[in-house]
Amino acid sequence: MKLVIALIAGMLFGGGLVVSGMTDTAKVQGWLDVFGAWDPTLAFVMGGAMIPMAIAWVLTENMSKSNPEHLIYLQLHVKLGKLE
Repeated sequence: MKLVIALIAGMLFGGGLVVSGMTDTAKVQGWLDVFGAWDPTLAFVMGGAMIPMAIAWVLTENMSKSNPEHLIYLQLHVKLGKLE
């Protein structure tokens, strides 16, 4: 089942890359060429990806479990000591 879900997620991600034009090397090079002929269209793709991420973040903010079987533990404070 995990393999099927991973396959579907990968196909969805790859399809998104094709639809957004991020597989076109000229478009990606145009995005990276900030001081030349800069192509800002991929900024809209990145901005569009932030919208569902923000919604998912808000919906899962107060969840204590990812599913009924596994708890989520968040380590908020880490103490770093000197290695000897």
